[in-house]
Amino acid sequence: MKVKGVSVDFIDGLNECAKSTYPDEFICLHRVHEGIIDEIVMLPGTIYGDSHSVIMDWMDPIDFERSGSAHSHPGFSAEASEEDLDTFRHMGGIHFITCQPYDRRSWRVYDSNGNEIALPLLYGDGSEVD
Repeated sequence: MKVKGVSVDFIDGLNECAKSTYPDEFICLHRVHEGIIDEIVMLPGTIYGDSHSVIMDWMDPIDFERSGSAHSHPGFSAEASEEDLDTFRHMGGIHFITCQPYDRRSWRVYDSNGNEIALPLLYGDGSEVD
């Protein structure tokens, strides 16, 4: 799976979900279409907590378009914690963390080894967001 970028609609949706669960953490999975991460995937039984969230990955159906996870931190840091890194290694794929103020600049993206990577933020027509 070659990922070319992330949809601005995905990031806006992730941030809205983070705001709605604040002060708890939000967590979800995501899907990629034509190289663009653009879809939030919610799983039944997900638990949101003030210092962690739990996703029931056994509820995830076989899905070859699933590309990783995304979650929020209730504070102002989008750095991955040790627990985040364990989750990334377990799940594989690409992982987003967003933090306050939950806007188009407050997120980071990591590979499954916990290395921060750069993905362009894209509009629906494929052009980059400034």
